[in-house]
Amino acid sequence: MKLISCYIENFGCLHAYRMHFHEGMNVLCEDNGFGKTTLAAFIKAMLYGLPVSKKADLNENERKKYTPWNPELGNFGGMI
Repeated sequence: MKLISCYIENFGCLHAYRMHFHEGMNVLCEDNGFGKTTLAAFIKAMLYGLPVSKKADLNENERKKYTPWNPELGNFGGMI
C-alpha cells in the first residue's frame, strides 16, 4: 500500500490538516505539541479503526484521547 495524501477534518488537536506524501521517506519535523503522534494515531485509526473501550485512562482509551479538542468544528473525520 502506498499513501499519497491524508486529510484530517477533526481528530484530537488536528483540524482541517492536509498532508501530501512524496516518494521515499517522509519526515515530519515540527515543534513539540504540534500533533505528530496524533497524525500517526489517525493513520492507524483509518487503517485499523479505533477500538471501543470503557476505560477512563486516556492512555488506554484512544477514542477518548483523540476526541476532537473543539467539538463545535465537527466530529471525528478525515481520509487517507
